[in-house]
Amino acid sequence: MKSIISKINTWFYYGWVIVAVSALTFFLSAPGQSYSISLFIKEYIIEFGFSNTEIVVAYSVATLISGALLVFMGKAIDKYGVRRMLIIATIMLGLTTFFNSFVSSIYMIFFGFILLRYFGQGSMTLIPSTLVSQWFERRRAFAISLATIGGVLAMLIVPSLNVWMISSIGWRNAWRIWGLVLIVGFVPIAFFFTSNKPEDLGMTIENDLPSSKENVENSLDEISRTSFSLKEAIRKKEFWIVGMISMIPAMFSTALAIHFYTIMELRNIDEKHAAIIIGLLALPAFIMPFVSKLVVEKYKDKYILSVTLLMTIMSMIYLIYGITNITTAVIFIIFYGIAVAVQSLTTNVIWPEYFGRQHLGSIRGAATVFMVIGSALGPLPFGIVYDITGSFSIAISGMIIFTSTALLLSLLISKPEKQQ
Repeated sequence: MKSIISKINTWFYYGWVIVAVSALTFFLSAPGQSYSISLFIKEYIIEFGFSNTEIVVAYSVATLISGALLVFMGKAIDKYGVRRMLIIATIMLGLTTFFNSFVSSIYMIFFGFILLRYFGQGSMTLIPSTLVSQWFERRRAFAISLATIGGVLAMLIVPSLNVWMISSIGWRNAWRIWGLVLIVGFVPIAFFFTSNKPEDLGMTIENDLPSSKENVENSLDEISRTSFSLKEAIRKKEFWIVGMISMIPAMFSTALAIHFYTIMELRNIDEKHAAIIIGLLALPAFIMPFVSKLVVEKYKDKYILSVTLLMTIMSMIYLIYGITNITTAVIFIIFYGIAVAVQSLTTNVIWPEYFGRQHLGSIRGAATVFMVIGSALGPLPFGIVYDITGSFSIAISGMIIFTSTALLLSLLISKPEKQQ
């Protein structure tokens, strides 16, 4: 296979094949994502008679547990390689979907949620992000933005696909179809078309230099010299500030997803139009390949983050005071969607740019914990505030304060120097 990849690399850089495989990985993380699981949750409630509170608590706790465990997947990626862990994670997610087709108690559902969130939402997004970063440097932002379109397409396609499968063959068989797709369909692709990094194949990153033994050895030396270990990375303020920033869209977007229909109802916007509006949140991701070249690859990370955080604050204020009809709701969701998409792309670029490639799996695994915790905890204060006051304004105001703090801190970050 190495000879075939080397042959392909003479025609065009093999990293673009890696981008395509990574995009498919993002797409196939869908069984572990909230937009997919929510449809099965509805079936669990109907069939087993569980209360909505029981299921939501189980799901939130499972998400927290899976997030806390992601650091071990990151360490495994560094130790065993991205390719091997992608194959293992895909097989495990496939087996998890089969397990979920047999659940019959709240305890089985809870365990199934942990596995879905760990191997789906966590591992199957952590692995492709790490993989693309190993294959690109100058065009890293562009490559990552292309790969993540796979996740966006899944968000647009999978809910309707799940509805069709569940109504046609039942929720148990729908889980089994996902298992077959993952194990029979994707594992061979991951096995034959994935490699950990270009240097493993005797190439230099992005074919910037001729693929000679000397150039590859120099590249590996550079990786070792400039890379931080996880222990070194967590001693840098940048790790914690960027982690904090990455929590914000996870918290606010998840809270929006859970409470959006209620928020729109308070603005006299019906459920049908609200469903269309929330779907528009994914659209800005399609223009990120162009934004990557015009913005992310040209300007300093801290300025991009500060601007996107300011846009997020403006969106939150507009959500409280500006939404009065469908048009203003669309303006809100598009503006906020652009801020989130640019911010997410920038943070994805920062991890390898600031901390190097050698221990990227461990560092990204630890960093992903911020986002998972944010997505698990985000909806809770919104629900509590609404139950007490009948409005979401106080919860949104709290998010404004948190985001403003992150904005000020974002101006303090810069690429850390590795102590030799």
